[in-house]
Amino acid sequence: MLFRLEKRQEPSRFMLYATPVASVLLTMVVGAIIFSLIGYDGIGAVREIFFTPLTNAYKWQDLGVKAAPLVIIGVGLSIAYRANVWNIGAEGQYIMGGLAGTWVALATYGMTGPWILPLMILAGVVGGALYAAIPALLKTRLNVNEILTSLMLTYASVQLIYYLIRAPWKDPMGMGFPQTRLFSEAARLPTVIPGTIVHLGVPIAVLVALAAWFIMSRSVFGYQMKVVGAAPHAARYGGFSENKTIWLALLVSGALAGLAGVLEVAGPFQRMVPGFPTNYGFTAIIVAFLGRLNPLGVLFAGIVMAITFVGGEVAQTTIGLPNAATGIFQAMVLFFLLAGDILVRYRIRRVVANPAAGAA
Repeated sequence: MLFRLEKRQEPSRFMLYATPVASVLLTMVVGAIIFSLIGYDGIGAVREIFFTPLTNAYKWQDLGVKAAPLVIIGVGLSIAYRANVWNIGAEGQYIMGGLAGTWVALATYGMTGPWILPLMILAGVVGGALYAAIPALLKTRLNVNEILTSLMLTYASVQLIYYLIRAPWKDPMGMGFPQTRLFSEAARLPTVIPGTIVHLGVPIAVLVALAAWFIMSRSVFGYQMKVVGAAPHAARYGGFSENKTIWLALLVSGALAGLAGVLEVAGPFQRMVPGFPTNYGFTAIIVAFLGRLNPLGVLFAGIVMAITFVGGEVAQTTIGLPNAATGIFQAMVLFFLLAGDILVRYRIRRVVANPAAGAA
């Protein structure tokens, strides 16, 4: 007896949007069981990771700060994935955006003026876009898979950070630590709520999601991304170039990843340090799919993933959960989401083997 997957003619719209919620709930249940079996307080782990950040008012500001880069990067990835362009290297583009912004901050160190921060943001956007242009060029000219090139470039960007903060950008007054000097006041993001750590990047993330939703649903650009992604051959008859779409998708997603990078380095970090690569670019892949590749959905999915980051930090101090627990829960969310998508789009059919054919 065999089984095969049969494509459904019309997937249930309700199940398409219920699957992300179900994947989070399943993650809680299975996570509690797994961590209980290996000797931890499984129920406590779920409570601390998923509920404490929401019930503790002091953690709300952390949620905003953690969600901002996830939302910005996730929106860019959702646009690229809509076009069937698989940018997996957003982490590298995030890093390059941070490095470009750091270069401006160090070059203008000691200067004052309202033009410094906008110049840093512009540099970050351009840095992320240019780094994404490498896999775009290789894809359109040599047909090199963008998944591989964008992913491998991430590791090159990490090594570039290590080189720069240990040699040319190393803080001369940093007691030998591999880091740049602290940015001047003009190169730091201002806080938008006095007495908190909520910086300007948080409302920018919301505006990015809203603007992307409008563009994707009301503009020719958004229509082009969807049409080329769904039917690239038919899109040619509509006047849409597949290569042009690849360039646009990678440049936009890279630019937004670079924007997230420069906002992070000018906000929470305020200098470039070895710990700047925080895997936001990889986590944002989960955010994009959890949000159903819809910018508004990405906004809420970014908050969900931010909860796991903040809750994971809480669980480390309260119940001694290992740092890797956060990644485990995030991976389970993605696994259940993808598994649910398969069941929503396909049905499992039982196939009875033909004994006569086997005997022959």
